[in-house]
Amino acid sequence: MIGAGISTAAGIPDFRSPGSGLYNNLGKYNLPFPQAMFEIHYFKRHPEPFYDIARQLLDREFKPTKAHMFIKLLADKGLLLRNYSQNVDST
Repeated sequence: MIGAGISTAAGIPDFRSPGSGLYNNLGKYNLPFPQAMFEIHYFKRHPEPFYDIARQLLDREFKPTKAHMFIKLLADKGLLLRNYSQNVDST
């Protein structure tokens, strides 16, 4: 199991970190609440915030961390059965 720390170490913002988290930087979208951008009913009426955030994440170049490389090594050697992650980034 891996969490957001594996990605934040690579410079990818998480959702809840004060100052740098995605939820902390959504003010310009005037959302009723931060998670609204991920709810289908809101998305159908206002898809722009979701696509803007997705574009920001996908347009950046991130380098894998040692933790990413370790997980890949385990997978390459056939030693990794599953990798559960809460991450929703491009890693």
